[in-house]
Amino acid sequence: DDMEYFDIAEAELRRLNAHISELLDFAKPVRLDTGPHDLGEVADDAARGIEAVLAERKLTLSRELAPDLPAARCDMVRLRQILINLLDNAAKASPPGSAITIRTHSAPAGMVAIEVADTGKGIDAANLPRIFEPFFTTRPDGTGLGLAIVHKLVRAHQGEIEVKSTLGAGSTFTVLLPAAT
Repeated sequence: DDMEYFDIAEAELRRLNAHISELLDFAKPVRLDTGPHDLGEVADDAARGIEAVLAERKLTLSRELAPDLPAARCDMVRLRQILINLLDNAAKASPPGSAITIRTHSAPAGMVAIEVADTGKGIDAANLPRIFEPFFTTRPDGTGLGLAIVHKLVRAHQGEIEVKSTLGAGSTFTVLLPAAT
């Protein structure tokens, strides 16, 4: 009995620590250590970091990484944070047995793109304009900071984030970053 209570307390402490970390991350000014980085390498690193979580939820992750893509001017640690957040959100929105895709490709105007696409429940059109607002959430266990942090980090990179979603069919988040010249 004591070990069961200990495990519950430990799980709750991890959850609270994650929420506090999100709050602090959102409140702090963004400091970037930018350089030219291969989006495929960052995507692979983020995928490896979350594959266990996806496997536990019975989800598959596929990679579609464009060859010969120009490097992105980005902070590798912060870009990994962006991708982990988007992949985790995709996992939470997807039913067991579905697929999540991470892909890279060229984009217009000297940009490169990295996308996270799922075949989950999608986002209601009425909520789309608000998803990057701090503290906006539709999940009872959410803080509403995940996508706000993603948006803040993408903007700090002089990048953009776009979302396309169809209710009942899934969502695709596209992060556009300046190509390194």
